[in-house]
Amino acid sequence: MNWRRGLLLAGIHLAVAGAMVLMMEARDEKAMRDADEGIMERAVEAAIKPPAAPELVNPAPVPASPEAPANPENPEGEQTVSFPPCGMWVHYPPQVVVLQGADMPALALAGWEMECPLHWSIAGKLRGISEWPPSPSWMATQRQVDVGFGLLIALQWFLMGAFPLLRTRGWRELLRDPGSFITVCSVSAALFALIPSIDGVSQLPSLFAMLGWYWWFGFLISRLLNLFWRQVVRKRTVTA
Repeated sequence: MNWRRGLLLAGIHLAVAGAMVLMMEARDEKAMRDADEGIMERAVEAAIKPPAAPELVNPAPVPASPEAPANPENPEGEQTVSFPPCGMWVHYPPQVVVLQGADMPALALAGWEMECPLHWSIAGKLRGISEWPPSPSWMATQRQVDVGFGLLIALQWFLMGAFPLLRTRGWRELLRDPGSFITVCSVSAALFALIPSIDGVSQLPSLFAMLGWYWWFGFLISRLLNLFWRQVVRKRTVTA
């Protein structure tokens, strides 16, 4: 067990995730303030608007024809169709894309910043489908999701660092390990995401980090199959 390496990887990824989470919280708070300011401006405009002049003649009400639409706000009788956000393509900010590639398993368990998180995830249990613009209660719930997401990241990378699948010899072989490769890609993506003018470039190293996770899962499955085959061969040898 290499607990020092586990603590190092956990600390690096917590720092990356903390920066991205703080940027997303700042975006949500700004959206909430803008929504409140818009409501106040509309209320002020409605208050200072002069009242309409009363009509001199009150015309008799015209009976509605049987062909008239039932909804006065929709004179053409058109039906509006609302599409649920879960079935639509969602464009995520660069900060979310960085953590989608860097911490894919922890993000799936937490449902962090997902429009439609899984019902058994932390976000699915606490807030369900995302609402926009955010409200103060939504922000309080989102902070709980952020804390849970951070704990999952720390646990995930401590275990990956403390129990590496591949033993490396020196820093020259460091990128042969999937965990180290994902960490390098994550730090690179986070550095790009911190600069608004080039934050779109962060998608490329994030993609490499996500591919590193598939590499790690494939390596884990091969190690488990190899271990299972050795156990089978050992039993056959003992039986013979």
